[in-house]
Amino acid sequence: MTASGVEHIFFDCDDTLYNNKWDTAVKLNEQFGAYCSNNFGIPESKMMELYKTHGTTLCGLIREGHIQEGQVMEFLEQVHDVPLDIQPDPALRAMLLAIPHHRWVFTAATHEHAKRCLTRLGIEDCFEGIIACSSKEVFQKAGYVSKHDIRCFEFAMDVAGVPREHVAKCMLLDDSASNLKTAKVVGWSTVLVGLHARNGSTVDRQNADAAVEMIHQIKDVLPQLFVPSPLAIGQKGHALKMDVLPETPSKRQRVRVLKPFASLPERRVVRKCSTPLSPRRVIDVQ
Repeated sequence: MTASGVEHIFFDCDDTLYNNKWDTAVKLNEQFGAYCSNNFGIPESKMMELYKTHGTTLCGLIREGHIQEGQVMEFLEQVHDVPLDIQPDPALRAMLLAIPHHRWVFTAATHEHAKRCLTRLGIEDCFEGIIACSSKEVFQKAGYVSKHDIRCFEFAMDVAGVPREHVAKCMLLDDSASNLKTAKVVGWSTVLVGLHARNGSTVDRQNADAAVEMIHQIKDVLPQLFVPSPLAIGQKGHALKMDVLPETPSKRQRVRVLKPFASLPERRVVRKCSTPLSPRRVIDVQ
């Protein structure tokens, strides 16, 4: 594949920017299971059923009436509060700063969880911001949807200030085949990071333009990614301000998604938006 036209690179966080043999994923699953059991009386088997049926445990809890809107942020905060076995990675930091394009973290988790991971890695200042799908901003603008929903990708483009006609300038690096599939549908370039799943099976690569076992290998597989675009404004290794909130959304097709409860509880359908407003950015207040 060619990466010569890419100007906006979106990195997944867990099991992509770092590899600790799914230690964090295991701890998160345990936290999800404990919360669901202690607060809703839901056994682990039912929790996994919710996840498989609805895309995320949260979506399942909402769809099946186990959790109320006022509980959502507390739920997300508690289940993501896990000890992190993540070490500083100077080599990763050097590689990221050598990429002369806009760099973003695009995660299914919460903003705070991703920030903790980046701090542990020593790369928290290597990105323009964190786009967290488990956030009030996404819930308000896209409804309660999983990362592999197309609206999360549209949201990410709005945050990054990428016009729809420039979608081909975006690239996703992710360990999830589902996320890569949506990225291809939207029009992004894709890189699979991690060739094998936790159970040892081979990850589906049919929607990956390139695939690497470890993120450090992308320089060998995609050397073009480290060449400045003549039309792009490169970052040239400078530390960048993080915590940027989304811009106003663009026109969207009507898609059935879960909306926050305060908005049309009888019909959770996203309406078509009118012509988008002029974009603006504000500093995220945590």
